[in-house]
Amino acid sequence: MSLAPANDAKEQIRQAIDIVDVVGGYISLRRAGRVFKGLCPFHDDRDPSLQVSPERQSWKCWVCDDGGDIFSFLMKKEGIDFREALEMLAERAGIDLNPTPSAPVVPGSPDDKQTLYRAAKWADEQFRQFLLQAPEAAAARTYLQQRGVDDASCERYGLGYSDNGWQWLLDRAKKTPYSPAVLQAVGLVNKNENSGRFYDVFRGRVMFPIRDTQSRTIAFGGRILPEIAQAETTADRRPPAKYINSPETRLFSKSEQVYALDLVRDAVSKSRHVVVVEGYTDAIAAGQYGIDNVVAVLGTALGERHIHLLKRFADRVTLVLDGDAAGQRRANEVLGLFVAAQMDLRILTLPDQLDPCDFLQQRGPEAFQQLLETASDALEHKVRIATRGINLLTDTHRAFRALEEILETLAQAPRPQDAASPQSQMLFDQQLVTRLARDFQVGEAEIRSRLLDMRRRKTTPARESSAEAPRKPATLASLQARELELFEVLTQHPELTSLALAEIRNVELTDGPARRIFSVYRSLYNAGRSVDFSAVLSDLSPDEQPLFVALDEIAAAKAEESFAEPLARLQEVINGFRQQHAALVQKGKLAQLEKPQTDSQGALEILKDLVQQERHRRGISQPTDG
Repeated sequence: MSLAPANDAKEQIRQAIDIVDVVGGYISLRRAGRVFKGLCPFHDDRDPSLQVSPERQSWKCWVCDDGGDIFSFLMKKEGIDFREALEMLAERAGIDLNPTPSAPVVPGSPDDKQTLYRAAKWADEQFRQFLLQAPEAAAARTYLQQRGVDDASCERYGLGYSDNGWQWLLDRAKKTPYSPAVLQAVGLVNKNENSGRFYDVFRGRVMFPIRDTQSRTIAFGGRILPEIAQAETTADRRPPAKYINSPETRLFSKSEQVYALDLVRDAVSKSRHVVVVEGYTDAIAAGQYGIDNVVAVLGTALGERHIHLLKRFADRVTLVLDGDAAGQRRANEVLGLFVAAQMDLRILTLPDQLDPCDFLQQRGPEAFQQLLETASDALEHKVRIATRGINLLTDTHRAFRALEEILETLAQAPRPQDAASPQSQMLFDQQLVTRLARDFQVGEAEIRSRLLDMRRRKTTPARESSAEAPRKPATLASLQARELELFEVLTQHPELTSLALAEIRNVELTDGPARRIFSVYRSLYNAGRSVDFSAVLSDLSPDEQPLFVALDEIAAAKAEESFAEPLARLQEVINGFRQQHAALVQKGKLAQLEKPQTDSQGALEILKDLVQQERHRRGISQPTDG
């Protein structure tokens, strides 16, 4: 992939590389609840004081009072500047920072990502309302009922329906800012090469909006209604695909996204366990039956980028596959992911060729949960498949071939980049070798030697660089109490940003870190970009990041003990800024009264204003006659 602007590259790198991978390459990390802890490399640390959050993609040392994101850690550890850190991480993520120069992006054009986000959201609403209200969508409503999808699930997952007409969505877009070219860039319409006319991609299909972790609609999946598929199938025409997904766009890559993660991320973060199924309706059925940690892949096999995404929220991934032959083959392909990710990756193949939706409907959620607990890890599954029908004690030739096949799979897997330390990587390898030695009754030294031989061709050269270290970070003491409260609310509840920006001006904050952080919020919001913690952290300078991470940590700790509603807390902050503004105005009026050039009439008006302001502050109503 290739990106020119640094901000776009930063966002891509943030999505592609887990901060635990990077920090864990320098120090030994251990899991401590929802974070990792280790000895801080920036001071003589005896008691682990460095904390890494995979959810927030941030690091913090309370002793150093320092912290930040993946870039600031690398800058500080390697003594390099931001550009060098960007280049190192871009190289690791496979991102080209120097593509062919292009013209500036025109707002409203197909190259403008914010326009594409808005167009996708608009289409999402069209599909949803059409399913709910249109007589033409009756067959779609009936289909969902027959599949056991209730109204609450339709609402929760935002299901919709696209009419079977060739230009239904195009016609609706005529009164909007979204041109056919914009809709094509979102993957909603296509262009006939012969006639040059645009046409809808999704026709006669139940629509499943695909959202990113920030709940922004970025793509769609569509399931054709059975009766429409039947009507379109003729002797000389093959049946249309049952499911189709949006193509790869500026917003969407199926190898980097999973379905419904935005809805279940909190539950997954608490349990540290995510279940991956293959179909939209499988994930919806699980949610409907109260299993709140299930996501789906998007028409592709579970891959390395999916694992990188899921590792931010979970320690254990259970891949649930249909019991058919295709499901068996896919289960045999995931051992490399297990090795590359060094995580608890398990495989569950459902019995009787059932898919998860049918299994849940026929046998219930309790039986499904029990099966999940029996899922085998990827290595165990690979050994079982490779040795099926082989007597390991007597059929030594076939046993050796099976072992070679397993070792080759292990060797070809990408080398782990997310091991907490070299020692952890060695321990992981030793566990693999020990298990294989036990299963195949072969010496550990022999297996280890063979595996190392196979891996020898895969090496990654180290890179060295030096530059000026980041500046000294700002501190909590540089913020006023109400500013602390403001940012604590916004880090935990970014959905309140619009209210804060509408009611508080940048100039009302203390000049320095507070005003700069708030300016980042305003800049991101005005650009239509995300204002969640990670996005704001990424746009802050290295000397401001430690302060922002500290704010987030304090806010998270308060949230567990506080019963105050976030909106009420923000309103309290807004009221504080209003009172501050009123006090400044009052001070100015009093100063004007003291000026010798103020006449008696002017002084009287000023006094009236001051009295009215004081009444308003105390909540005293205006006096009435009589």
